[in-house]
Amino acid sequence: MFRGRTWLLVALILGLSACEGATSGHTSSGVQQSPPARVTATPDPERCARLARRGFTPCPPTPDKMQLPPTTIRNATNGAINDATAQQWGRAFQLTEAYYRWAMQANVRAALTSGVLADPAAAANLFGPDLKSLDDAKQRGGELIDKEGSMPEVKLVSVPASLQSRITQQGLVAKPYAVVALFSGTTSRSIRLPDGREIALGTISNDVQLLIWGEFKTDPDLGPIWYEHGLYGCQYPEVSGVCQPH
Repeated sequence: MFRGRTWLLVALILGLSACEGATSGHTSSGVQQSPPARVTATPDPERCARLARRGFTPCPPTPDKMQLPPTTIRNATNGAINDATAQQWGRAFQLTEAYYRWAMQANVRAALTSGVLADPAAAANLFGPDLKSLDDAKQRGGELIDKEGSMPEVKLVSVPASLQSRITQQGLVAKPYAVVALFSGTTSRSIRLPDGREIALGTISNDVQLLIWGEFKTDPDLGPIWYEHGLYGCQYPEVSGVCQPH
């Protein structure tokens, strides 16, 4: 999915209309990323029990078994971080995205709100439309069907102080770095009812860029992830300069 959160992108940007234009003087440098190497993991018989207590039921695959969405990772921080760090953080975002997609496809709502993948205080900003879709499916006694698009590019960017200030004013935790993820392809979402019928919720066919700020973390059960604190849509003037650094 385009991080299904793009279903209501206009709502996510509310409050930014008064934000001063955020610009960045960063130069983009890229490293082509083929389908990523899997993250290695040591077998841990207690992992599933721990994850169940953290909202992950059923037990998700270990990091080395997750299907990471192929992408190209680029360092667009103009040297604020080195390319090796950008690659590490980009791969961490791939893993977070893989666990996000797993949660949506497995209808595991608590995985999005428990604070494991993201700041729970930012759940409405990050996952509002997703949570609504999951709740609608449950209320109808059905299952949410989430068909994903591709993620051709992930850029690491610096978040300027002006935008960080605006983020804080909106009650979210600001961070100095973000990923700019490009989502592409046709995606769809529907509810499958117990009798086999499906209720279409919508389809997105256009490319979408999201600015998702956060930090690199190594989770004991999920591996190296990009821990998310919030997102904005890149199509708005207030954030477009950050998404497309010069």
